[in-house]
Amino acid sequence: MKNSLTSFCFLVFSLVFFEGVPHQSSQLLDFHTTQNTDDTFNIIYENSTLFIKGVNVYGNLKIYSIIGNMIIDLNIQNFSKVVIPITLEKQNMYIIRIETIDNRIYTHKIVAH
Repeated sequence: MKNSLTSFCFLVFSLVFFEGVPHQSSQLLDFHTTQNTDDTFNIIYENSTLFIKGVNVYGNLKIYSIIGNMIIDLNIQNFSKVVIPITLEKQNMYIIRIETIDNRIYTHKIVAH
């Protein structure tokens, strides 16, 4: 009985504190896969508009609040010149995540002014 209880406690502990396979919905940001290459993006937020200048590549744009809440999720055909009208709360920090079709991931932090 004692071994069964110990095994059960270990199983519960393992399930709570160690995530075996990450779920897409629970994975907020993956900073360690960020790549710094020559294909960089210039991101500016002003006058309730997000401007992105980068490379001609298809991908996905996600904006997160600093606590990890997703604000927007868009598929973008061409990142060379993107203009997105969006109102972000002033003086808050946001994380911009760009995932390209060829599995490159870029993250940027901005503060809304």
